[in-house]
Amino acid sequence: MLHSLRTSAWSVIFAFLLVPALAWAAADFTYSASHVTQKSPEHVLSVLTAYGNTCEKGCKYYGPDLVEFTMLKEKKTPTSWYTWSHVSTTMKQVKYFSFVQVTKNADGTFVMTTKQLDERDQAVIDELVKATNREHAPAFDTGFTKFTVTKLPDGKTKVTQSMKMSASGMLAMFRGKIESGMKKGAEVTFQNIEK
Repeated sequence: MLHSLRTSAWSVIFAFLLVPALAWAAADFTYSASHVTQKSPEHVLSVLTAYGNTCEKGCKYYGPDLVEFTMLKEKKTPTSWYTWSHVSTTMKQVKYFSFVQVTKNADGTFVMTTKQLDERDQAVIDELVKATNREHAPAFDTGFTKFTVTKLPDGKTKVTQSMKMSASGMLAMFRGKIESGMKKGAEVTFQNIEK
């Protein structure tokens, strides 16, 4: 009987400890969408790289909750560069560096990737913080976006945006809100392309 009570007590304690631990576990989020436009691949690239012209208020292109979106001069090459983003939500101020790379094809089509810097990039983060005096405090553990821009036989351009992010802690508990935000982000990008 005493053994049975101890076993039951440990089961309750284990369950009590396990539930919060699962809530803090990391979660992955993915979203992909495509858009067909009359605009050229060159126009699409100019919109995707309209740093300084994309924000929530007062910019040519709309970026939900985006306060500042800047291309950095540090480590810039013709096909790769770093950016810094400041996103302000009702819950948090988010500031982070990303690495952008563009691979162009002879016909003007391209693939553009954006990777939020994470703990594996700590040396680069430290260097950019020092050089720019900007903070790196991302909301997500990892973030990766890929744009694949191709020409269709009818002369139109197809833009596919694929996103993958991971989160841990309390943020991971808001799956619906995160997935909704990813979808909205793609929709806004496609709307900006049409301007």
